[in-house]
Amino acid sequence: MELDDKTEKKLSRRISKYEKESRVLRKDSDDYEVVEEVFDKRTLIALHHLMNSKVLRCLNGVVSSGKEARVYWGERDDGSSVAVKIYLTVTVEFKKRLPYIIGDPRFKNVKRGSRNIVELWAQKEYKNLMTVYDAGIPAPRPFAIKRNVLVMDFIGNNGSPAPLLNEIGVKQNDYRRVISLIKKLYKDANLVHADLSEYNIFKHGKRLIVFDFGSAVDVRHPLAKEFLIRDITNVNRFFIKCGLRVESLERVLKRVVYA
Repeated sequence: MELDDKTEKKLSRRISKYEKESRVLRKDSDDYEVVEEVFDKRTLIALHHLMNSKVLRCLNGVVSSGKEARVYWGERDDGSSVAVKIYLTVTVEFKKRLPYIIGDPRFKNVKRGSRNIVELWAQKEYKNLMTVYDAGIPAPRPFAIKRNVLVMDFIGNNGSPAPLLNEIGVKQNDYRRVISLIKKLYKDANLVHADLSEYNIFKHGKRLIVFDFGSAVDVRHPLAKEFLIRDITNVNRFFIKCGLRVESLERVLKRVVYA
């Protein structure tokens, strides 16, 4: 679906309005460049499609920003909050992600080119989230994907995201729960997160919720065990730093893979 010039300008003004109201767009030239990276023509078309499909009503502002993507707090027609993850289409970071795609039996005939890789990465995260959510593992529920725009549950309240593990005090029981999540991912969803750390686990009330599943690979991926070892090592490192007891890598691996 292509937009005529009038519709595209109208949509651009609509999105720009929400950007300005939430101070996303400032008078700094660097900020303008970043916003243009996010809201290129194809991204505007994707947002237009999602709005027409009643998946999304508006964007209220950025809640997190990284080298690969920006996450916005959005709203649906019923007023419920959603997280809108927009993957940057002008970035070299995704070229480094090919090892997480090539070798995964779910993704074959990978087309090269930055935009193709970005859009495949978005599709990959959506598919992973669906798999995880269907397995009953606490993660954001995905609602829709269009090109480089992913819409999913917003984890938090009133536009404020839930705290991450590294932002809140953790207890010994939290360690056991994280290891349990790693095991459930492996056994019930047949996935290895491949980028797990204290920076992509929310602690929302009493719940631990894992997110950022773009890197996650099928357990049949040739590097799945290597990624699993790295996930466990990252988790152990964090909880040791917090002064808590952890199990050995070998014991956790045995529990996750063989128990």
